[in-house]
Amino acid sequence: MWHPSRKTSGARRALLGSILLAVSLSGCFYQLTGGGLPPNIRTVYVELFENTTPDEALRGDVQRALQQRLPRELGVRLSAQASADAIIRGTLRGYDETTLNIAAQEQTGGRVQPVQRRLQITFDAEVFDVRGDKVLWRGSNISAFGDYNPSNQTINVAREKAVVDIIQKVVQGAQSQW
Repeated sequence: MWHPSRKTSGARRALLGSILLAVSLSGCFYQLTGGGLPPNIRTVYVELFENTTPDEALRGDVQRALQQRLPRELGVRLSAQASADAIIRGTLRGYDETTLNIAAQEQTGGRVQPVQRRLQITFDAEVFDVRGDKVLWRGSNISAFGDYNPSNQTINVAREKAVVDIIQKVVQGAQSQW
C-alpha cells in the first residue's frame, strides 16, 4: 500500500543526506591560508623592538602583545628566529603626552584642569621575509594613540590603548600588501 507521507519523508532524507555529503566534501577542500601574508609565510618570529622612548617596559609589552595577537590575526604560528619564515621587527621612537580637552573647575578656584589627555607612541615596523630575503611591509613614523581622563584614570590606561593600536596598525600594514 502506498503512503504519500512516507515517500515524501524518504525523499527529504535523501535530499538532506545529499546536502550534508556535499557540505562535508566541500569542507575537506577548504583550508585557511596566511590571512594577510603570502602563503609561504607560515611562521613568524617577533623581535624585541628597539626602544628610544623613556618607557623602558614598553618594548616588552609590545612584543608580548604582538606574540599574542599575530597568530590569530594573520593565521601564522610563532617560531624561533632560526626557523621563522618571517621576522616582525621595529623601533619605538616617540612617547608624547598631550592635553586634548580642558575645563575650568570651581573646586580649584577656576583653575584649568585637563579632562582628556592623549598618549601618542610613534614607531617604525616591518615584516621581513627571511627565505625570500625581502621586506614584505614597512611602515615608518606610525602613530598609535591612547586617551584617558586624568580625573579618574592613570596614564597606564592610555598606554594599554596605545599598545593595542600599535598591534592593530602592524596587522593592518601586513595585510595591506596582499
